[in-house]
Amino acid sequence: MANASATDAPSGPRWVFIKGSSQYRTYKLIGIAVLVLLLFITAFAYNDTASITLLDNDYKLGLTRITKAIAFMVAILGLQVVVGFTGQLSLGQGFFFGLGAYISAYLVQDKPLFGWNYFTALLVVVPVCFLVGMAFGLPALRIKGLYLALVTLGLAAIFPSLVQLESVAKYTNGAGGKIVDYDFKAPEWLPLDGIANFLQGIPLIGQYFGDGDLSSKEEGRIWLFFLMVILCWICVKLVSNLIQSRPGRALRAVRDNETSAAVSGMNLSYHKTMSFGVASALGGVGGVIYVAELGIAAPLDFTQLISIFFIVGLVVGGVGTLSGAIIGGLVIAFLPDWASSTQNLPVIPERWLQGPTGPLVMGFLLILLTFVLPGGIIAGVRRWRARFVQVVPEPPAKLAAQMAALAEGGAPAAEADDAATSETDVTATTVAAGDEPSS
Repeated sequence: MANASATDAPSGPRWVFIKGSSQYRTYKLIGIAVLVLLLFITAFAYNDTASITLLDNDYKLGLTRITKAIAFMVAILGLQVVVGFTGQLSLGQGFFFGLGAYISAYLVQDKPLFGWNYFTALLVVVPVCFLVGMAFGLPALRIKGLYLALVTLGLAAIFPSLVQLESVAKYTNGAGGKIVDYDFKAPEWLPLDGIANFLQGIPLIGQYFGDGDLSSKEEGRIWLFFLMVILCWICVKLVSNLIQSRPGRALRAVRDNETSAAVSGMNLSYHKTMSFGVASALGGVGGVIYVAELGIAAPLDFTQLISIFFIVGLVVGGVGTLSGAIIGGLVIAFLPDWASSTQNLPVIPERWLQGPTGPLVMGFLLILLTFVLPGGIIAGVRRWRARFVQVVPEPPAKLAAQMAALAEGGAPAAEADDAATSETDVTATTVAAGDEPSS
């Protein structure tokens, strides 16, 4: 059979970028600019309760729900550390999510004389959740797999009962939940009204950004959104730096093969407990963001169901990927409500979708996603992007020097190295014969 022609060969990606090159930096800057623009559009277009219509179904989309999704993103980011990068199956993230929420609610509401706000409360929430997480990570030293999952799920299950005990009711307000009376006020120097008026004046799409100046409540909601976006970005960068560091490589070694990691001299106990501590601290930060947006910490918001939702978001977004936490947070913040709001679907009789069909639709979508994208949404996005864009590592210094020499029309660096080596060999032979090398 004849060989296929060159035109029949599959074409590669349209754009290839080398890390560290100016083209790669431009590519990254364009991506960042698009993301920032999208954040601004989201903040001003969906500041108040809004909805989008799809297949005759109205799906609610508001800035409050998006900020709540940011809280879920940070909590799932913690799960990425302990599950995705360390390989320990934990179902107790809801416990630390609620712990961070209640600690921050108590400090902000009951200790106003000390000037506590949600960001200063992080100074207490992060170390407390970290230490508690390390303590509860000790069972991971002796058990693993489904047994560890069962222990951590029990931890999440007891949290609602703990905060309703009479001994702590004066701090948590029992079954009524801890209400926080705290308003976020945008600084006066921030031109939110100017930005809103500019967006409203854009032809054709200006109507989607409201009408007139923003109210103080709307300004505070936008300000809170951007603050939490920055906090989420800081958490992502910290986890990214951790994973790329030496301890992060050790965590992945523990995930891939504990025996090999132990033989290599890694302290399994240290790395496992540290991963639980980091994950718990991030769960506490997510709880702070949650209370900052909703203004209440209620026991029924932190049941074992929220821990299961975190695992769902982890798997749907993509296990072992930082961007998967972003997608997972959006999924668990919107999918349950949107599934319940689905009353019309093609081919399916309308009477079949009446009643509590939200869990049915959600379950079907999750099963379908598992078969279509087994690596999560991020894996599918990366496969699609690879058809158009490919990023290759920066070449070693010697290869880069050779490429630069060829580009300038000179001799390759390898030939220069061979010539230098030959000259060194001749010099060594001359010295061995007893003659001095000429200058």
